[in-house]
Amino acid sequence: MKGEEITPLRAKLRGGDLAVTSDITPPRLPDLASLGEQALVLAPHVDAIFVTESPGARPRVGSLAAAVYLRRELAIPVVLQLVARRSNRIALQSELLSAAAWGIYDLLLLRGDPATLGSLPEAEDLNCADTPSFIAMARLMRDEARLCDGSSLREPVPFLIGASVDPFEDPFDEEGLAAKLDAGVDFLVTQPVFDVAAFAHWLQAHRVMLGRTALLAGVLLVHSAGMARHMARVPGIHLPPSLARELSLSPDPAGAGLELACEIVHSLLQLPGLAGLHLMHLGNAPGVVELLRACGLARR
Repeated sequence: MKGEEITPLRAKLRGGDLAVTSDITPPRLPDLASLGEQALVLAPHVDAIFVTESPGARPRVGSLAAAVYLRRELAIPVVLQLVARRSNRIALQSELLSAAAWGIYDLLLLRGDPATLGSLPEAEDLNCADTPSFIAMARLMRDEARLCDGSSLREPVPFLIGASVDPFEDPFDEEGLAAKLDAGVDFLVTQPVFDVAAFAHWLQAHRVMLGRTALLAGVLLVHSAGMARHMARVPGIHLPPSLARELSLSPDPAGAGLELACEIVHSLLQLPGLAGLHLMHLGNAPGVVELLRACGLARR
């Protein structure tokens, strides 16, 4: 295994400069050409692209295969998303080792969507390890160069470990956040922020708890009323109840969604202590670039 690579995301998080990231979802077909096209639209404007793993519990090209393609074929910095819910501890450590074998060390480790929400609700979730346990596996490889069974690795694996946090869950899971922090997470990505005032209150209340852990605030670009109605049904997404109706009445719903996202970005940038922004888009990569330009954050 190679030594640590200072990726653009790592450089921003360490240097204290604003990091901007986005995400991309692998296709449901064994063809990565369209994935590459979307990634090439985003790549000039972001520090890393997060490659999602079966969002909505639907079968897709695996995140590791997609991340390897983007990194090796297109030289795009990636963050590999892996989920704990559908694999046992042996398989999870194998996935971490496989990522390291391909030189992919920046990770977002999640629990994952339950199978009951997806296209095969009869599928079984293993739930062998929770998110803090998954984080601890990666930290063990990084800090102690060993696996959970005590096996020694030849050298540490230089993982950068990320996880998610939902500031808007009611009641907020203080113990869950503490467990992720104690397990060794390096950065956190929030669920999409719509109520900036509520997020600012949460951030202030948890500033001491978060300590030096980098926090990326999620921003969801909603481009239609249909998308708003769909996302409102997704666990962990807290859209304003009126948003779908407002977009349905707008003569330009995509423009209205862009304006809302831009307002949120500008408000978030006023908050102290944020390490960056994570822009979510559901396949609308050009919309993310348009958002960055509207906010004065585009790099070309």
